[in-house]
Amino acid sequence: MSLIIGLLGVICLFAVMSDFLLTTVGTNDSSPIAIRIAKVAFRLFRRLPDTNIKHKIIGPLVVASVATWWILSVNLAWAMIFYGISDSIVDQGTGQPASPIGFVSHVGHLLSTVGGGATSPANSNIALLGVVVGVNGMIVLTLSVSFVMTTTQTVVHGRRLLLYLRAEHGNDLPLLKDMAGLTAELNAAPFALFFSHQDPQMRIPEKLTEIFSHRFDDASTDWEHLVQALPYFYRYREADLRSRMQEWLRDFSASRVPDPERDVP
Repeated sequence: MSLIIGLLGVICLFAVMSDFLLTTVGTNDSSPIAIRIAKVAFRLFRRLPDTNIKHKIIGPLVVASVATWWILSVNLAWAMIFYGISDSIVDQGTGQPASPIGFVSHVGHLLSTVGGGATSPANSNIALLGVVVGVNGMIVLTLSVSFVMTTTQTVVHGRRLLLYLRAEHGNDLPLLKDMAGLTAELNAAPFALFFSHQDPQMRIPEKLTEIFSHRFDDASTDWEHLVQALPYFYRYREADLRSRMQEWLRDFSASRVPDPERDVP
């Protein structure tokens, strides 16, 4: 039974780390698991009263939910791997095999790279495996910080563009270049779409929808090509581009966007 648990731990670790690497350094919207957890968390937090506080905290709460998934899953996966190796972790006080809680605690200390704890490896081979766990912890910590910084920088760049658009009313050529740049950044850091702002004019999904919707009829510029490059836009299959844009907005707006087909009195 312990061997099966260990093999499940290996599979779980592979799945979690694949999701983690694709999400943090994949530079695209190919996150297989984290994006689903983020969307579930986003829908839950979106139910909060529509106050300024909600729009300030909803983005950080979503990112924290995804980070919690990564940390707990990696911890559990390694604990299952150690549990699958007979008598790999022992209690320092009694010398007896550790309890399941002891395995989780031991891995937690290894991942945090601070050491300590009430358990210890049973032999040098297990201690060497612990080094691998510590390296895994450093990778998760380092790339998580980079992921958060990239996401928040994309949010800042998007808000800077929105501020510029409120002050400047010139031709569409500079706008096209700026929107193309922001779209590329959002594809590299799509979790920025879950961040909102207390000022409705600074909410990126809403303003992107408004900007693009006003330019679909501009035959001189292929705005539709740029719209279709938005993160996850390809998942919406409605024939009308404006309808697809509204569906996209419903998924990423921190405020509830009415659905004409569902909200029929």
